Amino acid sequence: MDRTATRRWLIVPLVLILLSFVLPYTLLSDVDAWYGSFLFWTLATAVVIGVNAVISSRWED
Repeated sequence: MDRTATRRWLIVPLVLILLSFVLPYTLLSDVDAWYGSFLFWTLATAVVIGVNAVISSRWED
């Protein structure tokens, strides 16, 4: 994987981290149940783990 592709893959976790702070306090603020934010954070974490797996699978010694 070249540097440009790696940089593009790294944008995904950065956007998800930003959304993890912004989204629960804006769009999900009217959800009274705790699982609104928890579900988003769980899915965001799974996506970040997947992106990290893709990036690190291309590493060589």
